[in-house]
Amino acid sequence: MRRIFSSIGLFAIAGTMAAQCINSFPSDQTFSGFTVGTPGTFANNWANDTGDDLNWWVDKNGTPTAATGPIGDHTSNSTSGTYLYVEASGVGNTPGKTAILNSPCFNLSALPSPYLTFWYSMRGNQMGTLTVDLDVNGSIIQDLWSASGDQGQYWKEGWLDLSPYAAQTNLRLRFRAVTGSGERSDIAIDDVFVGNLSPLFGCNEVTASNYVPSVNINDGSCDYSCPVGQSRVRIDIVADNYPQETTWTLKNGATNTVLAADNSTGTTLCVPTGTCLIFRINDTAGDGIYHNSYGYGAYAIYLDQVLIFSGGTFGSFEETTFNCAPGFSCSSPLPLTLAPIGSSYPVTLATVTTPSTEAWYDFTPPQTGSYSITTCGSNSCDTRLWLYDMACNQVTLNDGVEGATFADDNNGGCGTQAVVNANMPGGTVHHLRVGDNAGDCNGQITFSIIYNGPVEGCMDPGSCNYDPLATIACPGCCIPPGDPACPDGPDLIISQSALASSIYLSTVNITDNCAPAEGCTRALGLRKVLRFTTKIENIGNTDYYIGNPSTQPDMFNFDNCHGHAHYAGYADYILFDPLGNAIPVGFKNGFCVMDVGCNSGFTAQYGCSNMGISKGCYDIYSSGTTCNWIDITDVPAGQYTLVLRTNWQHAPDALGRHELDYSNNFAQVCLNIARDAQDVLSFTVENDCPPYTDCLGQPFGDARFDCTGACNGSAKAGDLNNDGNRTQLDAQEYVTAILNNAISPTPCNDLNGDNAITVTDAALLANCYNQQNIHDQTEHVVHYHPWSEFPRGWVDAASQVDLKLGSIDPVAKTVDILVRNPDCRVLGYEFTMSGLTIQSVQNLVPGLAGDIATESIPGGSRVIGLSYIDSSLIKNADFIPLCRINYSSLTSSTVCIAGITDIVNDKANNVSTSIVDGCAFIPNTVAVRPKVWLQGAYSTTDQLMRDDLRALSLIPLTEPYSALGFTQVNGGGGEQVAPAVFMVTGPDAIVDWVLVQVRSANTPYAVLATRSALLQRDGDIVGLDGTAPVQVQLPAGNYQLAVRHRNHFGAMTLDPVALSATPAIVDLRSALTSTWGTNARVPFDGKMMLWSGNVVTDGKLKYTGAANDRDPILNVIGGAIPTATQPGYYKEDTGLSGVVKYTGMQNDRDPILMNLGGTVPTSTILEQLPD
Repeated sequence: MRRIFSSIGLFAIAGTMAAQCINSFPSDQTFSGFTVGTPGTFANNWANDTGDDLNWWVDKNGTPTAATGPIGDHTSNSTSGTYLYVEASGVGNTPGKTAILNSPCFNLSALPSPYLTFWYSMRGNQMGTLTVDLDVNGSIIQDLWSASGDQGQYWKEGWLDLSPYAAQTNLRLRFRAVTGSGERSDIAIDDVFVGNLSPLFGCNEVTASNYVPSVNINDGSCDYSCPVGQSRVRIDIVADNYPQETTWTLKNGATNTVLAADNSTGTTLCVPTGTCLIFRINDTAGDGIYHNSYGYGAYAIYLDQVLIFSGGTFGSFEETTFNCAPGFSCSSPLPLTLAPIGSSYPVTLATVTTPSTEAWYDFTPPQTGSYSITTCGSNSCDTRLWLYDMACNQVTLNDGVEGATFADDNNGGCGTQAVVNANMPGGTVHHLRVGDNAGDCNGQITFSIIYNGPVEGCMDPGSCNYDPLATIACPGCCIPPGDPACPDGPDLIISQSALASSIYLSTVNITDNCAPAEGCTRALGLRKVLRFTTKIENIGNTDYYIGNPSTQPDMFNFDNCHGHAHYAGYADYILFDPLGNAIPVGFKNGFCVMDVGCNSGFTAQYGCSNMGISKGCYDIYSSGTTCNWIDITDVPAGQYTLVLRTNWQHAPDALGRHELDYSNNFAQVCLNIARDAQDVLSFTVENDCPPYTDCLGQPFGDARFDCTGACNGSAKAGDLNNDGNRTQLDAQEYVTAILNNAISPTPCNDLNGDNAITVTDAALLANCYNQQNIHDQTEHVVHYHPWSEFPRGWVDAASQVDLKLGSIDPVAKTVDILVRNPDCRVLGYEFTMSGLTIQSVQNLVPGLAGDIATESIPGGSRVIGLSYIDSSLIKNADFIPLCRINYSSLTSSTVCIAGITDIVNDKANNVSTSIVDGCAFIPNTVAVRPKVWLQGAYSTTDQLMRDDLRALSLIPLTEPYSALGFTQVNGGGGEQVAPAVFMVTGPDAIVDWVLVQVRSANTPYAVLATRSALLQRDGDIVGLDGTAPVQVQLPAGNYQLAVRHRNHFGAMTLDPVALSATPAIVDLRSALTSTWGTNARVPFDGKMMLWSGNVVTDGKLKYTGAANDRDPILNVIGGAIPTATQPGYYKEDTGLSGVVKYTGMQNDRDPILMNLGGTVPTSTILEQLPD
């Protein structure tokens, strides 16, 4: 131990800081308040030393160099938490470079047993040293704790007994890191504890065999050995930024029993040695736990300390099978020995008996050609066969053929035995799964693999009988196009009997977000579906060839939620009501179109790797297949016709061959859907079922009613500008119309059918044209556009997005809105504010700069943000700034997020929303409700002022006083109002803008604040929303209040008015309210009014002479013809009629003379305001 004395300057600092030392314990520092950077922003008086070589940096999400540093922080065991570390990579960072971190000072005088504990990471084979020193009143005591060399991949706990320093009032921790010999020596710390502790050393890890609950310091002694005959499984998980999305299970592969399960926390456990194990990790967002935007999480599986698998990059799930007998799973296949092919065909390459009911083998066809894999003749039980040509972790197991490249279950032509006939590419590994139906084979199955030989056929693509499967050319067999011998094409039909005999009602629980996105259901959750079997047969004279996405991309669409290609023309399921309206209920993409079975005399050829339906063969999507249904959850009771159709667009196959007959591409059933008093669904199939005819009378025709109700009309839902296209212009028109309250729902604009027009409709349209643009980047034969089928959209109730009120700056007149969206990306949002009127809005998300439009209207209260180009806000587990509202004025002393209309995810679907801490009180805000009458505008008939300016749409949306030269102070000026405010009629209709001045009670000529406000017909002066009091940013107190108008004299209270957050009523209409000066108001009709006629706005009312108020009236109407008039918003319009008149009835000149007495035109009246 060495004691080093500091300089005099450091002693001085220590002495002055002692009184500020931490004296409240325990002190836990998780570094969560620190900002990531190099070095980042430190908090709570932690700081880098200035006399060393390197800095400690604030970090999360793992250090950049492989094989060193932590993956995530210790506090949260995820990539979202922060820690401090020293970066060893980079020029000059090694070897032996020092970085010193100083803690805040601690006053330990009240702690009887002070202790330091912390967690550190020192992973890397070039590791250096971490040391803890103490700074005690400016004296450095070194080497009190240290660790050197590679400490392994896990965080470890360090500790130091501080009891020798218990009386110290000024003690600092110094973490001194020294880098090693190279870049793999990153050193990190986290979770620093200083407090009273009675240490109990040992193991406090629950899954260890020597776990002791009372242990409070982990000394590294945890024992993970298992009893004899058992093995230790360890599952390590470092979650990404969204640990709530992660779950996992560990099962016994033999019994399917769950041995362990958790969310994003790993575990260890002992299992009997030799237990077959299946580990599955799930991610509800479908993006794994290693992601560029969401954190570089990871997981690892160990068996007896041997790494079995590690990863993090996957979709919705990843499954690992280990410690299992050969043949148990795809990843542990049994060996398969093949005989030579030879030159005589067919040849049996292998005959094998499985060791168990279900077994896996890897079969690699030795050369391209026709193969048969069969259980026929060797078994009497019900067998099944599956082959998969994808990676094992991409295999999705089903009892049926779904998901397999080739498969058979009773359709191969050998009764209950399975036979797969297929053309397979040589050299491609096919994972062969041999099984039975519910244990029918009692443990063993015998199967054979037969090579039938190469496919011989015409290999000339220009010939009409070109065979895409042929590998050997047939001599002289190719037929030129137009030759009478050309085969006349395929012919697809949908089996009516298969549909009618298989339909039944079922309940499914939909948790996959892709199900509604791809049209399988209308929403998530429990859905009532009608399941049925779709059987498509080729009764033509040639194959219907589709190919695969890589060689025939024009036959597929790639714009799918799950990310895989679909054959777009497979099947369409349409439910028609009695009027011929199509009810959106589902659509079947053909993920794989294959020869499931063949009629006698025909042979199957096609599978998922090379799709098609051979002549004489058929494909089946059974009633048990996912998405082979229609969703009738929300369908009203009634009579309906369910129509199934295939290749309804009359598209040729990939070789350009058209079907012989398109009239037989349909099947239908008539349904009576019923609901009882408890709304329980049921259905019956009607025997009397005439063929469906479209609105033009064509059987199974394509003519539909458009959104206006016109048969085969051209109107498109969402095409607001009626130019025949759905584009960004339409989406922008949606937003403009919403903000101006200028749109009502109709079938042509209500895109999600909720009887409201919101940002959701605009987002659905943006999603529509953006998806179409993506779709149009590749050529396609079949036109599949589900994104443009309206109404659509659903509520993703499992995704939550919250808005929160952020900082408010009354001086800059801004309010920040924060967002938290841990479950989904955000494409658009719409919310309303209260307590203010909006001037403008700006985006605060750096990643969306230029990609999202944040919009409002001046004077409004509604905010809409939407990406028209399909960018979206990434998920955020914590609140981040979303947008900044610049407001023109406050309408209340409390500002709130009044409500969230809609927030949509990146697929333009609604999500669950809530407001968190949505209101804030604005300090130093006072409110007032002044009242005035304007002479000239007042009518004795109804005892209200005229609102001609409003009725003629002449009142500007922006206050006029700044432009007229009136002085604006303390946030006044530039106020704007929403057009909807001027829609109000009756006593509360707006007459004009007025200017409210709050003046000093001691020196009333001093204007402390101004606000432009709105005057109603009944004399009330209101805020910019048309109802609220006028708000001014001043502390509560006594003030003089004045009201001014652009062509009237102003008036001010004689006595100070007490202003506070509670609105004060100041009625300048009443003679009981005294005003400053002499004759500041004019009496009329028993009321007090502001003098009219001050056209020049100079505080003087003059009829003749220089700067008089009469001549400007003549100038406005032209200056030559006194009988002329001029409509508009002019200050020369003294009567506020909307028309400037010099002569005639109700002209604007005479009232000036009358106010001067009517006989002495040279008289003058002065405005009674102190200046």
